[in-house]
Amino acid sequence: MRFFEEIAAREDRNLYEIVLYPEGLFYKAYERSAFACVSRVSPFRPSKKHIKYCARDMVSVGFPAAVLSKYFPSAPRPLADGRVVIALTDRIDPGACEVWKASLPLKERQPRGSAGRMAYVAAPPAEECTRPLFAPLAGSSPEAPASVPCGSMVGAKVPISGVPGSVATAPGPAAPYGQTAATALRTAAVANPKAERVVRMIREFRLEAATPVECLLFVADLKKELDGYL
Repeated sequence: MRFFEEIAAREDRNLYEIVLYPEGLFYKAYERSAFACVSRVSPFRPSKKHIKYCARDMVSVGFPAAVLSKYFPSAPRPLADGRVVIALTDRIDPGACEVWKASLPLKERQPRGSAGRMAYVAAPPAEECTRPLFAPLAGSSPEAPASVPCGSMVGAKVPISGVPGSVATAPGPAAPYGQTAATALRTAAVANPKAERVVRMIREFRLEAATPVECLLFVADLKKELDGYL
């Protein structure tokens, strides 16, 4: 049984426990355990994702393992598999958990098809596809060609204005004129679906509104995505 299948099966029977799973430097709680954490321990920010191989949505909350004692001062020692199980005195209400879960927005996975990629990777304007190849030397004729299409003369021998008999080799492949680092990153994403996913995660994360803990959780999710965890 795979990781999320085990969690789903366990949480569907869970009524009196908060189960924390170790994931790198964090602990995460899922489903009913997550509901208990939010409703009884602290207003953690939940995240709901669709797990394809389970054919269901799953919600989770997390926090750094270093602050476990802050939220659970009497937490028992971890089990052999690293889980921490906190017993509850009051029963978890499955119905209330489902209502809470249904109210959360689903964190959509981004389209991996070429149509989805091209929707936000626009071609540069036509005017950006021309640029000066060589600036005229002082005293040279102003009638020399001022620009050529990008990439059309790579490796070609080009006369240097004002210097009789002299030529220069056009530069090799380079980033289009005016291309920024962000444009280069989007271009790389077109050719690599995983890069596309990571770029979209970074663009959609609102750093200015996030807490330090949320930033740490984001980095953990980003690493999981890069490692192909899901």
